[in-house]
Amino acid sequence: MARIEIGLRATEPLLNLVENLIGGRAVLLRENVRNEVCSQTRNEVIEILKNRVDPLGTRGAVLKPLGGNLLLYEVPGLQPQEAEVLLGKQGRLEIWLENEVLLYGEHILRVDPPRASLEEKNAAELPFRLTDEGARRFREGAAGKANYPTVVYMDRPVDAVLLVQEELLAGLPVLEYDGYSHMFRAKGFPGEGGGYYLQVPAVVTPKDTLSLEALSFLEEMGSLKFRLLLVGEFSEGVLRELPSSYSLENVPRPAEGGEAWIREACGCKSVITISPSLAQELLLGRTVKDLVITVSRSTGKEAMREARTLRTILSQRLPVRVSVEGETIVEARLGRTFLKQLLWAGLFSFLGVGVLIFLRYRRLKLTLAVMGTMILELVITLGVVSLLPYSLNLAELAGIVLVIGTGVDAQIIITDEVLRGEVKEVRAPGGLRDRIKRAFRVIWGSSLTTLVAMLSLATLGFGEMKGFALTTILGILLSVLLTRPLYARMVNAILMGGREG
Repeated sequence: MARIEIGLRATEPLLNLVENLIGGRAVLLRENVRNEVCSQTRNEVIEILKNRVDPLGTRGAVLKPLGGNLLLYEVPGLQPQEAEVLLGKQGRLEIWLENEVLLYGEHILRVDPPRASLEEKNAAELPFRLTDEGARRFREGAAGKANYPTVVYMDRPVDAVLLVQEELLAGLPVLEYDGYSHMFRAKGFPGEGGGYYLQVPAVVTPKDTLSLEALSFLEEMGSLKFRLLLVGEFSEGVLRELPSSYSLENVPRPAEGGEAWIREACGCKSVITISPSLAQELLLGRTVKDLVITVSRSTGKEAMREARTLRTILSQRLPVRVSVEGETIVEARLGRTFLKQLLWAGLFSFLGVGVLIFLRYRRLKLTLAVMGTMILELVITLGVVSLLPYSLNLAELAGIVLVIGTGVDAQIIITDEVLRGEVKEVRAPGGLRDRIKRAFRVIWGSSLTTLVAMLSLATLGFGEMKGFALTTILGILLSVLLTRPLYARMVNAILMGGREG
């Protein structure tokens, strides 16, 4: 008895077709036909959708199975229409060779899990299988093209133009801007892994001035493209001069730098090359369905991580069709009640800290300085976090509370260190500065310890733990670099009357 999964709903016409195909070679037991996917397929769909809607694990998204073929998707602060687009789309995968489309997502039948390479050290292998049509296209397009770059795109913005800040061009190690074709090109020749174009039209201009060439090109493309993807930090004057026919979208800047920024805007996810042995086989006319991508990095762990990422990209075409069966909006009644309670709790905590600080030091100015610094830390941290793609859940709020608490501890350390000893020692030339330096050594040591712990949690954790860790790291860095030096200045002004100590 064989058990197979066809990835479609088992309707009567489909079952009749299967029976006709197998003929007298086998018997289809209709009572064993089940309209549900296996656990492996279900887990694969969950993994793909999680990477699609919450790649950083910071939006608080929850995906869990309900029965054989149902998934429950929950995420705060997302409209049903947007959720339906994110979950229902198949993902548009394109693989280009020599500036032409070689394969589409439907030409990839399946992508197997990555494995460690037995032939190369610090390398991982990613096996995948092509359809008959995909194998034919691959043979015709890749024959004899050893070491040619094969560019993998996911959701390439076919309706958009890139507006790139000219100042970024100087820091591009591989890409260069081709003003004739209005595209970015990888340096080198195809046989050396270069010479390919990123297949999205682009134009460059300084950050403070919209050049005539850029304006002319944008007006020319206005009837064909509808979106303008901004890669850079442009002034308000440049944004006002842009043609009104475009909708503007800022492309988030990745940590890797300007080149990764441009590739991300183009939807370029990876660049791989065709091995000489495979190119020779294709040149001899052999059709190859089963292919293996070898990923080499400095360590085996990095290679496996890159291979898993590439598998996710190649697997963006879901193995089964998905449909939205229902949607429910849970009103934020409890959220409003919780917010009100949180505000009252925060107010009482704030006043309680102020009373304790005053009872400890008996100085109103020092008490006001501590409380003012607390408010400043809260405003700065919330302001910066609001710019990031985070949902402020309980974990993130707990991280902010931790940041405020450590900030008060640091201010007490500074104050105690300054007030320890005789007043004349504090007022002596250099005395106050030396005491503040000693306090900051303690603060830096404590902050670094917390940062190391939170970095480990952000790297190894997931979901709410990652959000808690990232919020805490961000808040501590802002506090150490901004508010704590400011509080030290305030202490100097209070105790020394503004004179340098």
